[in-house]
Amino acid sequence: MATVKKSTKNNTGGGQACWPGFKRVPGTEAGSKGSCAPKARKTGAEKRADSRAAAASKREKGFE
Repeated sequence: MATVKKSTKNNTGGGQACWPGFKRVPGTEAGSKGSCAPKARKTGAEKRADSRAAAASKREKGFE
């Protein structure tokens, strides 16, 4: 029997994902105003991961 490993990434289902440090608001359309809200609490590891993700996103878009 094969085991299926689930992804730990938060996939919003084809729409635009929220910025690092933000989470999707249930019942809103992806990419619309108010569809993402800041996370209430973050650990040090989450803050570092969000910072790295934001930096990588800027590098991909060409902002330096």
